[in-house]
Amino acid sequence: MDTASVFQVLYWIAIISMSVVLVLVNIGIFAISFRFMKQRKLILGSGACLFSIFCFYLIVLMINRTFL
Repeated sequence: MDTASVFQVLYWIAIISMSVVLVLVNIGIFAISFRFMKQRKLILGSGACLFSIFCFYLIVLMINRTFL
């Protein structure tokens, strides 16, 4: 196994782990946005919800460009 193939494997592991972490963080932000809306902080909750949805869109773009 040469150096280039080792770095390629490490690259794929890093991309997959980064994608998982980003999805988990966005799930947390999305859940907090509903908590804000229940506490009648509608602007903050809707802003967090829109931000989370936009981030999910960016993650999907990143995965499509990397893996497909």
